[in-house]
Amino acid sequence: MKTFLILIGAGVLVSIVLGLFAISGIKDLNTELSSQKELTAKILTELEKIKNSPAIRKAAPRNARQPKIATVSIDDDPVKGSPDAPVTIVEFSDYECPFCKKFYDNAYRQIKEEYIDKGKVKMVFRDYPLPFHKKAIPAALAANCAGEQGKYWEVHDYFFENPRKLDRESIMISAKEFDVDYGQFEKCMNDETKITEIKKDMADAKKYGVTGTPAFFIGKTGDGKEITGVLVGGARPFESFKSEIDPLLEGQPK
Repeated sequence: MKTFLILIGAGVLVSIVLGLFAISGIKDLNTELSSQKELTAKILTELEKIKNSPAIRKAAPRNARQPKIATVSIDDDPVKGSPDAPVTIVEFSDYECPFCKKFYDNAYRQIKEEYIDKGKVKMVFRDYPLPFHKKAIPAALAANCAGEQGKYWEVHDYFFENPRKLDRESIMISAKEFDVDYGQFEKCMNDETKITEIKKDMADAKKYGVTGTPAFFIGKTGDGKEITGVLVGGARPFESFKSEIDPLLEGQPK
């Protein structure tokens, strides 16, 4: 019996000792976890400081989209503005395209007033009739035929202001309002070789990476028939064009 009691007493003592070790271990673990939390908090604070530092805020992201730049032919297409204008905009457009009309109704008018009419910018219009716009090619052809008689820009404006008159029948009726020789205009409209010029514009547009209309290349006027310009796509607001034009005009007479 005495031996049995001794064994029980020893067992209780061992349990107490083990319990004390366990409590000590938990305290140590809690201390460790607390230290880890403090360290994590400090790291997060430092990372937040780095993220908000001026150097990081100003740096461009590595995957930032770079502007597309291409050397673009002016070809022998119609030009609006002074031949000596220091900046050239080459536009690829489609008379049936609603976004092209939106550009005409908004940004184009401001560009014309602020830059073209003041001799700072000249605009070259090149045709890019989209395949699903069936009236775009007849309209482009009509504008080019009117251009042979010095009336390109009048017809250009007429079509964007009258988008429901782009079918061939309406064009032939409207031709009497264009102040052109009707017989010569009709002959030109029936000349299939005139489509060649339009197809050349389309081929060039694809070569330059144009995928939709309107599309613009804006660059300094060169000595020849080409410019190296940045691509601006879509019916952008006037400010988008201004931000590209003004840096090119720096150092030019006001």
